[in-house]
Amino acid sequence: MFDLVERADMLMEESRLFSAILSEESGGKDSGAQAFSMIHNKSMITKEILQFYYRLWTGGVRKYDIDEEELNAEIAERSVYLGKMLFVDVLSTIEHSAKKVSRQDGNNDTQLSLRAIMDRSLVEGRMTIDRNREWNDIITMRNLAVHDNSISDRSKRCVIGSLSISMRPNRMMKGPLHTFIELARISNQYYYEWLRSKRPSLNSTAPVSKETTK
Repeated sequence: MFDLVERADMLMEESRLFSAILSEESGGKDSGAQAFSMIHNKSMITKEILQFYYRLWTGGVRKYDIDEEELNAEIAERSVYLGKMLFVDVLSTIEHSAKKVSRQDGNNDTQLSLRAIMDRSLVEGRMTIDRNREWNDIITMRNLAVHDNSISDRSKRCVIGSLSISMRPNRMMKGPLHTFIELARISNQYYYEWLRSKRPSLNSTAPVSKETTK
């Protein structure tokens, strides 16, 4: 579980950094910077809850009278649930922000969605085919998490950043324990990348605290 705490902490620090850079470069006028402040707060809450469970389960006195195998299952279930909530929250924040940025740039499509925004970026030449594929897979993961309890309706192996996720019809998606938290972190990084592609005048590149290859 400590690995999950570290990943939540990395997301927290990266989002704080992205917000600070965009705000400084735009003189506080970049509307996308607010999204990273919100993501910072959501990741901080997740980190605090994960730390609470970590202390609870590694402390000298356990609160649950269950064996080690059942305890590990309980830890995994809570960790996945917290990661899923964070991922869904981060994608909702990104989608709201991306719509706002797109409308400010003159996109008045009444059926605007995150998928449509990223597809348009591909057509406009500001995104590679591979990155667009990753965005579409990220959005699919979010939709399955929200509407179908992460149960897939297709057979597919998704590679997003360093993550490999297996999907089979009528079964829950399979990936490492940190899947949802890492999806949130990758989405955060890709959204920063997308904002920079929309703002050619913002030329500096923000360092990332640790690679997503962990």
